Amino acid sequence: MDEEAEQLSGEALRLVLKQDKSHHVAHGRFANPWPSFGIMPFLTLIKHFIFNYDTRAAKQAVAAGRVPAVIPLDRTLVDGHTGRLQMTWLGHASLLVQVDGATVLCDPVFSQRCSPSQWLGPKRYTQPACHVKDLPDVIDVLIVSHNHYDHLDYNTLREVAERYPDIRVYTPLGNKPLLESIGFKAVYTADWWDEFQITVPGIDGEFTLACTPAQHMTARGILDRMATLWSSWVIKGPSDSRFFFSGDTGYSAVYDNKQSAKCPAFKQIGRVYGPFDLAAIAIGAYYPEIMFGGVHVNPEQAVRIHEDIRSKKSVGIHWGTFMLTAEPVDEPPIRLRCEMRARGHDENAFSVSSIGETTLSA
Repeated sequence: MDEEAEQLSGEALRLVLKQDKSHHVAHGRFANPWPSFGIMPFLTLIKHFIFNYDTRAAKQAVAAGRVPAVIPLDRTLVDGHTGRLQMTWLGHASLLVQVDGATVLCDPVFSQRCSPSQWLGPKRYTQPACHVKDLPDVIDVLIVSHNHYDHLDYNTLREVAERYPDIRVYTPLGNKPLLESIGFKAVYTADWWDEFQITVPGIDGEFTLACTPAQHMTARGILDRMATLWSSWVIKGPSDSRFFFSGDTGYSAVYDNKQSAKCPAFKQIGRVYGPFDLAAIAIGAYYPEIMFGGVHVNPEQAVRIHEDIRSKKSVGIHWGTFMLTAEPVDEPPIRLRCEMRARGHDENAFSVSSIGETTLSA
């Protein structure tokens, strides 16, 4: 962030950043506009999958039972919400967030596989805390961060659309046709730094939903790479309670990042919207980092995001559910705890929870 931007107020900085469309490229596609992003060419990536991709350590951890505990969704906590800011981890990146009495569902994936088919692809080694039928009777908002199968699950979303036919859906650019084909009627798309001011029946005041940057990519097939946008999200309640959802993101790629550049977007988010009372930050699916470091964060990088956005309390997500990469499945929380200590933080300020556990804001 340059010296001039440092002098701007949060809203003034947002308006400046909103004008920057460097992430829009030719033919309606999108890109990560920072030197912190790097990813192997397709053929090089395939070679690494064949010769350097060994999931034995991950499989051994699952076989040994070194996986997060799963507890059923506690309806007394999520139905009897008192108006405080809280989030419940439902597994992977699926969240139930409650802000000032409103209920927001983020990236719900309850299928057994995150794949185009339930016959093939990464399969759960831990079960979700609930299914759609178990969710609260009222969901005010659905957020979908991007179109990867471990975040946009057709089967789960079809059930959501059937149970909550009038739910408002917020998602980055390009995802509206797919979500409407699933059955959603009110789909709102956003570019980075766009805001929505919304009201919720029975609650005084306005909520702000903000589509914020992330370092990632998208595709659901072979030919649609980067054809839709990806993002993180900010939720701000009428009481000024602030929640951050990282979605899926990288921070500092290993491949093609000789200067070890770090994604500047998170400090910008912290300047515009921070400090946050509660955040859900990805911590897993990173190894080998030469392959995945451009689009996923390791626990040490997750702590930097926690610092950059100025979060008072964070919970690690995007781990403990699907074997997407090769690190031992219990490694992310161990490294997270060590890094919090090494950086001089209270380790409880950024930790992990059981699947199904509800965490209150700081």
